[in-house]
Amino acid sequence: MNMCYVERLNEDIERYYLMALMDLASGASIDELEKAIKLYEVLENYEACAGILKAINENKYYDHDRFKKYNKRGD
Repeated sequence: MNMCYVERLNEDIERYYLMALMDLASGASIDELEKAIKLYEVLENYEACAGILKAINENKYYDHDRFKKYNKRGD
C-alpha cells in the first residue's frame, strides 16, 4: 500500500500527539512539552510540533472543562 504524502504527515502528527498525551499522563508539564516544541522547531520537525501542540491544546481544554464542571457543582 502506497501512502500519499499528506497521509504520512498526518500519521506522523498523530504519532507525536499520542506520545505527548502519554507524557502528560505520566506527569510531564506543559512547560516541558513547550520546550520540546522549541527543540523540534530548531530541527525543523514541524509534524512533531503540530502533534505536541495538539496535545497541549486539548489538555488545556479538558482541564478548563473539568474546572467549570466542578464549580457548577460547588465542589
